[in-house]
Amino acid sequence: MTISEPWVAVLDTLAHGVALLGCDDRRIRWINHSAEAILRAPRDTLAGRTTPFAPLGGDSRTDTERHATWWVRDGEPIELAYSVGEPLELASGAVVPVEFRDVTEQRHQHRRVAALARTAASTASDSSLTVVLNAMAGEVQRSHGVAGTQVVIVPPDGEELQVMGSAGFSEVSTFFDLLMASRDRGADLITYRCLRERRQFVLPGRRAQMIANPAWQPLHDYVAQLDWDDFISTPLLSRGKALGALNVYVATGHRATAGMLAFLESIAEQAALAVDYATLISKERLTARSEERERLARNLHDSVVQHVFSLGMQARGLAGIGRRLPEPYDDRVQSISDEMTDLVDKVQRDLRGVVLALQPSVAAQLGLATALERLARDVERRDGVRAELVLDPKAETELDGTELAEDVYQIVAEAVHNAVKHARPTRVRAALAIERGVLRVEVCDDGIGLASHRSGTGGFGLTSMRDRARRWSGSVEIDTEVGSGTNVRAELRLPADRRIERGDGT
Repeated sequence: MTISEPWVAVLDTLAHGVALLGCDDRRIRWINHSAEAILRAPRDTLAGRTTPFAPLGGDSRTDTERHATWWVRDGEPIELAYSVGEPLELASGAVVPVEFRDVTEQRHQHRRVAALARTAASTASDSSLTVVLNAMAGEVQRSHGVAGTQVVIVPPDGEELQVMGSAGFSEVSTFFDLLMASRDRGADLITYRCLRERRQFVLPGRRAQMIANPAWQPLHDYVAQLDWDDFISTPLLSRGKALGALNVYVATGHRATAGMLAFLESIAEQAALAVDYATLISKERLTARSEERERLARNLHDSVVQHVFSLGMQARGLAGIGRRLPEPYDDRVQSISDEMTDLVDKVQRDLRGVVLALQPSVAAQLGLATALERLARDVERRDGVRAELVLDPKAETELDGTELAEDVYQIVAEAVHNAVKHARPTRVRAALAIERGVLRVEVCDDGIGLASHRSGTGGFGLTSMRDRARRWSGSVEIDTEVGSGTNVRAELRLPADRRIERGDGT
C-alpha cells in the first residue's frame, strides 16, 4: 500500500501500534514501527494477514476500547486493546485505521487479582484446609503460563511434608514417596531449601535438569505428565515461620515474569493464612481436650477416688464386725471383707493410673525429663518397683515445647503402668534416644509378661499408645513371653519443621 512519506514519518513516531486494514476483509495493508514490535514481526511478513480486530464499520465503531487476541506464530498469544477509527480513502483504496496496544500482562494481572479475591474468600469461609488449598492450587494452575501446581505444608502433628493442594498432576498420593526416593539417591530438593531459607526460588530449565540427572529417576515419569520447563517454589510464611511451600511448574514456552512471581507470593500469603488458621483451630481443640481431661481427673480424684476409699474403710469395718459374730458367720463375713478390700485396692490402683494419664500438661509444665523422672520415683514409692530412666540428652532439647513431648510421656507412662499392673515386675527400665529424625522409645520389665497381649487382646491403654504413635507417623511393637518380661518399643518421627531446620529433610 502507498502512504505518503509525511504520514509514514508521523505514524512511526507513535508509541501505540497503528494498522491500516482493508474495509472488506480486515487484512493488514500497512503497520507502523510500534505495531511491528507489538506483533513481533516485520511489516512485510504481516502484510495480508487477517486481524482479530472485529467487527469493523457500521454501528460497531465506538470510542470504547475492545480486546482481541493475536496469535504469534510459534509463540505465546498476545492480548490487545484496540479502538477503530473512521474509514479513510487512499489512492490505493479505502482502509480502516486501528490503534492498539499490548495489554497481555495487564490482563494477566487482572485475572490474578480476581484469583486472589476468590482464594481470600475461600480462606475466610471454608473450614476444610484441603478444600481451600486445592482451590488455591486450581486458581494458580488456571493462570497464564502455569502447567501444574502443588501446595505442600509442614503438618503440626510432625508427619512428613504433605501435598494438601494440587492441580495438573495425577496420582498425588505417590509424589512424596517418589520424592524421598530421589532424595535418597542424592537429588537436591528445592522445596526444603525454600522452607529453610524462607525465600522464593526460581529454577529455569528444571525439567530438563531432572530428566538428565539419574538421581531423579524415581520422579521421571511423574514430572513427565505435564509440558513444563521452569520451576518456582514460594514459601508460605506466617509470623516468621515457614508453614509450607507453593510449587509451580511453568508451562513450556513461558517464563517467570515479575508479575507472575508477585502473584505467587500473594497466593502463598493467602495459603499461609489458611494453614495458620487451621493450625490455630487445631491447637484450640487440643487445648479444649486438655482442659476436659483435667476436669475429668479432678472429678475422679475428688469424687470417685474418695468414694472408693470410703468403701475400703467400710470393708475393714465389716471385718471387725465379723470377728464378733458366731460361727459360721464370722468366717463368711471375713471372706467377704477380704474380697472387698482386695477389689478396693485394685480399683484404687487403676484410678491412680487413670488420673495420672488424664494429666496432659505434665510434660509441658515440668519438661519431658523431669516428668519422666517424677514418674519413675512415683512408681518406686507407690508400687515398690525399681524404675530406671535412660534419656538421650538431645531428647529434652528437641522435644520440650512440642506436642510430641506429651505423647511420648503418655506412651511411657502407659507402658510402665501396664507393666506394674499386670506383669508384677521387680524392675522396669525406660530408654529414649533420637537418631536421624526418629525418636525411639523402649520400656522393658522383668515381670511375668502381659497375658492379655499374648492372647491377642489388648486394653484401651495399648490402643491409646498406638494411636499416639500414629499421630507422628510411628508405631508400637510389644514382645512378651511368660516369665521373660515384656518389651515395648515405639518409634515416632520428630516434627517436620525441626528436621528441616537441622537439614534432615534434604
